[in-house]
Amino acid sequence: MFRNVLTHGILAAAVLLAPASAVFNHAASAATAASSIRVTLDGMAVALNGSPQAVNGTTLVPYGSIVTALGGKADWNASTKTVTATYAGTKVKLTVGSKTAYVNDVRTELDTAPRSVSGRTLVPVRLISEAFGKWVTYSKTTSTVAIKSTLTVTTSTGAFTLKQKPKRIVTLSSSDTEIIYALGGSVVGRSTSLGPVIPAAAASVPEVGSAHSIQFEKLASLKPDLVIANPSLKTQQATIESLGAQVMFHSHNSYSDIQASIRLYGEILGASAKAEQLVSGMNAQITGLSKPKEAPKTLIVYGAPGSFVVALPTSYPGNFLELAGGKNAAASFPKMDKMPQYAELSLERIVGANPDLILLITHGDAAEVKASFKKQFESNPAWKSLNAVKNDQFEVLPSDLFAANPGLRAPQAIETINKLLLQVK
Repeated sequence: MFRNVLTHGILAAAVLLAPASAVFNHAASAATAASSIRVTLDGMAVALNGSPQAVNGTTLVPYGSIVTALGGKADWNASTKTVTATYAGTKVKLTVGSKTAYVNDVRTELDTAPRSVSGRTLVPVRLISEAFGKWVTYSKTTSTVAIKSTLTVTTSTGAFTLKQKPKRIVTLSSSDTEIIYALGGSVVGRSTSLGPVIPAAAASVPEVGSAHSIQFEKLASLKPDLVIANPSLKTQQATIESLGAQVMFHSHNSYSDIQASIRLYGEILGASAKAEQLVSGMNAQITGLSKPKEAPKTLIVYGAPGSFVVALPTSYPGNFLELAGGKNAAASFPKMDKMPQYAELSLERIVGANPDLILLITHGDAAEVKASFKKQFESNPAWKSLNAVKNDQFEVLPSDLFAANPGLRAPQAIETINKLLLQVK
């Protein structure tokens, strides 16, 4: 009897002690995980007056030490449990237990609310750092939150160093605008539109010029901190910088260039994961295209009556043509000095190339332009001798996909050409 009682007592004790031990081990493990998180600023460890915590994928750190390390000032309101952090004209307000924060009085929703732990208030390190113009990355391998004050990226014109994470961006090409919005960003100024603005969210944004010219008074009024411009505007660099903005010269003239731009802007905006999703989505759209068995010789004419040029393989329409399964009839045409991705319209060279298909890109009315060209074909023996004209293989490409570089919509442009190539007799 005594032995049974003793046995039951030992078992009961084991049952009671086991959960306590498990809780202790779990707590110790959590503490170890928290203390193993490192925070660095420009490669140097940040001294924190408390251990960071990872909560639902968000790293929380003591507000005082992180704000001080970033060069800012922090105030604590005990009655409202609110932290106010300021730096270089930026003010961030966070409240313990609330997922709503304010950056310069603009409401921002958090994934994880600030919290009090052992008498210390912990706040999201990414929110504070990015609001103060820094870049933040996290390495799972080293459990390190890396904060950078500057960022050096590679553009089409070489290395470029941003002095702070941009908050007021101006773009001078429609494709750049669309990419930035797709990555979750926005612009305060954009290029002049010749058609519908994509995305619609950018329609109300002021127009400031194009890849060839800038409205400087309008640009100055927008107070940008970063202007993304075509390399052709490099002569205007000093004027742009005199307005207090950095200017990054960059362009994309091929499908791979567009994808490089997506990754570049993703890096600048701190949205690299989103950039990779966009790139993967683009590739998925053209992976299954069925190409012609024999690539039709195709001529791409770009412009308006009296100012037509021919697209070379190095242009975005020329690159799209090759990806769609066509052969550029103008591949050997000499490039123009001011527009090296294009060649002058030479009827003699076109007759020599004898294209099977002629595609036209224009800003004008598609029906009128096509009718005008048909009239030329019928009245000019040289044009009438072309295979494309004999077989009525002449089409005007959609202006919304071709009149300007379509950026993210490049797969749609490639698919459009592909369908026309498959119809060539």
